[in-house]
Amino acid sequence: MKEHKKTYNWGIIGPGRIARKFAAGLQLLPQARLYAVASRSYSRAKDFADEFGFEKVYGSYTEMLEDKTLDVVYIATTNNLHCEHTLMCLEAGKAVLCEKPFASNASEVCSMIAKSREKGVFLMEALCTRFLPNMLNLKLQIEAGIIGKPVMLQCDFGFFRAFDPQDRVFAPLLGGGSVPDIGIYPVFTALYLFGKPIEIRTLSVPAPTGTDMTTAILMRHSGGELSMLSSSLAAQFENEARVYGEKGQLKIPRQFSRTDRLMFVAPDGTETPLAAGLDGNGFNYEAAEVMSCLDRNLIESPSMSHSFSLDLIETLDGIIEN
Repeated sequence: MKEHKKTYNWGIIGPGRIARKFAAGLQLLPQARLYAVASRSYSRAKDFADEFGFEKVYGSYTEMLEDKTLDVVYIATTNNLHCEHTLMCLEAGKAVLCEKPFASNASEVCSMIAKSREKGVFLMEALCTRFLPNMLNLKLQIEAGIIGKPVMLQCDFGFFRAFDPQDRVFAPLLGGGSVPDIGIYPVFTALYLFGKPIEIRTLSVPAPTGTDMTTAILMRHSGGELSMLSSSLAAQFENEARVYGEKGQLKIPRQFSRTDRLMFVAPDGTETPLAAGLDGNGFNYEAAEVMSCLDRNLIESPSMSHSFSLDLIETLDGIIEN
């Protein structure tokens, strides 16, 4: 990890399941101070703060944002509230790391980026896969030519979730669906490796509530590469990423969005591990990137830029509308 100029006071809005993983990652960073937690339920915020060692508890988002010693906020509320809460934080002058998907649609993301630039306040989408060593190594190996010209990415993410109309992943008003919740990881991988697609084709099976239950995606990229992607809340998938090229393939085995493994697979099937490594639970990397950017007085990350997040949400919009 890089040395940082100061310790940053972190706050969390939305102390739920994903925030627990983020807080565990944050605990590993000496320059991160676990400072404040806010929830509309004070008792929920208090339980979360006690578990992870946060110093302050707020039963109101507004009250926490009035705290002048708060530096940066991690937003982990439901998908439909990401834009609203991001704008609230930026307006208060607080740097923001907002959980994926950045917002509900491209229009909301544009408003978030505009507010960040208007206020001169840092904003980044929290997609921890972007900073994992195996993902960085995957791209480096492709660029080094280990598999020759890449031809196709196959990437999936699926698990079984018993249908419950009250569950946020099946609730349209909460931004539910397999694509925004977990399909974003394969879609991100495609954009990260090959750029924004020039053509998208989609087939989807809906849940009873109308959100997508299982979706298959085929994308064509400007370099001639194809991406075959899928996501599902109806079945357990392999959850692997494979990039096929002229000289073999690169494989990130289950769980591609979290693992520390990367394999080169020769045409004869021989597998060779490629060193990657993983410190902590992976969420620490994105938090470290935020603080590195704040050290340099940046309002966006060069590695997870505003323009990339806009390309990503526009691609998700295209998939959902296809």
